[in-house]
Amino acid sequence: MRVRSLTLRWSKRHWALLTSLLLVFCLVMPQWASAHAYIVKASPEENELLVTAPQRLTLEFNESLQTAFYDIKITGPDGNQADDGNVQIDSERPHILETGLKPGLADGTYLVNWKAVSADGHPISGAYVFHIGEPTGAPAGLKDLASGSGATGGPLKWIVSFTDWIQYLGLSVILGTLAFLLLRIAPASLLREPMEAPGSYKLLWISYAAASFAALISLPLNTLYESGVTLGEFSWALLGSALKLTSFGQIWMLQMLIAMLLAVTLLSGYDLDRSLRVRIWSSYGSLVLVLGWLLTHAMTGHPAAAEQRVLAVAMDFVHLAAAAFWIGALTAMAVCLPPLTNRLPAKLRGEVYWAAIRRFTVWGIGAVAVLVATGIYGSLVILPAPLLNSLFTTAYGLVLIGKILLLIVMIGFALIHAKRARAATGKQLSGSLKAELATGAIILALAAVLTHLSPGQPAPAGPYKGTQTTDDGSVITLQVSPSVVGENQFEVSIKRADGSTVKDLEQVTLSLIHLDMDMGIYEITIPKNDTGVYKAGDYISMPGKWSIQVHALTRSLDALDAEFKIEAAKP
Repeated sequence: MRVRSLTLRWSKRHWALLTSLLLVFCLVMPQWASAHAYIVKASPEENELLVTAPQRLTLEFNESLQTAFYDIKITGPDGNQADDGNVQIDSERPHILETGLKPGLADGTYLVNWKAVSADGHPISGAYVFHIGEPTGAPAGLKDLASGSGATGGPLKWIVSFTDWIQYLGLSVILGTLAFLLLRIAPASLLREPMEAPGSYKLLWISYAAASFAALISLPLNTLYESGVTLGEFSWALLGSALKLTSFGQIWMLQMLIAMLLAVTLLSGYDLDRSLRVRIWSSYGSLVLVLGWLLTHAMTGHPAAAEQRVLAVAMDFVHLAAAAFWIGALTAMAVCLPPLTNRLPAKLRGEVYWAAIRRFTVWGIGAVAVLVATGIYGSLVILPAPLLNSLFTTAYGLVLIGKILLLIVMIGFALIHAKRARAATGKQLSGSLKAELATGAIILALAAVLTHLSPGQPAPAGPYKGTQTTDDGSVITLQVSPSVVGENQFEVSIKRADGSTVKDLEQVTLSLIHLDMDMGIYEITIPKNDTGVYKAGDYISMPGKWSIQVHALTRSLDALDAEFKIEAAKP
């Protein structure tokens, strides 16, 4: 009776609480973009026309790169290799990929092909051209020229997503079954002991076998995926590089350790030769190990490259755990609950069955609240601004929309089941419970797909225009267009308090300081002129937030100063 009254109180108030929670998350959570890595600066730049041949080629990315499976190939106009083969990631600046060029390069057009693995474990690649002297057209052997950066993998990406899905399903069923038995969702009066339920043993081991096999084969599959080699080029040395130099390889070893320990605790939980106390604690140990396994998945996805990594990984883990509990406990109830209630006289089966459904409803409401709230946070962290544009113009956003719609469908089924549980009438859940489970399985599949899709890159911030008033009432206006990495037009105008344009300036100096990285001070000097508008074309070298300090000196040696803060985006 106490459980039922608690369920009723939740049913009247939980949606209002959930809505308030979502609004709070939308308002307070920052939007930190975390896509696959992309180039923010190249030297030489794309289509740059050089007078003399450079000694090195440097690619600067928005995030650190993993020290495996990276390369740069430069092809000259004659089709021969132009780089010296000494490709490296800067040990002190792991977001820098560079290589040397051979001396004495001839004039013409050079093709740069590069590949790397971003911090979130996804392979990226791209190509562009630069010119020495007069351009000569595409180098020999050029087939596909893809400017910028993009994810690689092809069909293998979907196979890797499939293995992730199998792991999600297997771990969900293990987690849900253990929760069903240990957290008093199952009718305690029907269990001879907490870990005894028809079908639970088989359900746990089938799920364990599926998750373990999927995890085992994920190492060679991810090695092929991240390295970009063909199956014929696969080798043990390549596998060793993946284990030693990639975040996935190191976490995979942790997964294998967890899998072995989980086998021990699952066996101990059902070992009749052990005491009941040991069996129960072994089962709780299994519960903790499954949660640890789910945590490793949160450590290898997009959150691993977020600006606030620890918080992003923690929220993704909680999101996975909530989804796994909901779907896994539903599976356990569908498999184990009917045989349990069939032990009772027919007139008592319905009452006990619906009492168990009501117990799960209380837990399920909490899981849904956590799932939705952490899902919103994850979207804000991963999707680049503007959020709505990213949702409807990227494959990641469209799959995410599909996941959200299916979650709404699943919540609809849950509401129907909660309503029937309160009424405690009708036959046992069958078709609608299977539909809810199927929807949950598809949601897990989409979650696995999202892990290997790029959320896209931040949209350019657009031209900047700002004004500042000095102590003497003068108004300084600064315009930066297009306010992106690369060539920009800087324009400064100054007016007196009476609105007249200041034309007696000796010079205007702009001091650019990057606010996210110590890069020193870069100065742009604009000489005097008679127009009162001071323009200069110059470069912004890095994306992110910049401070631009304007210092103007009049002929009477009066100084006019102002500071502006802009945000430069990748073009």
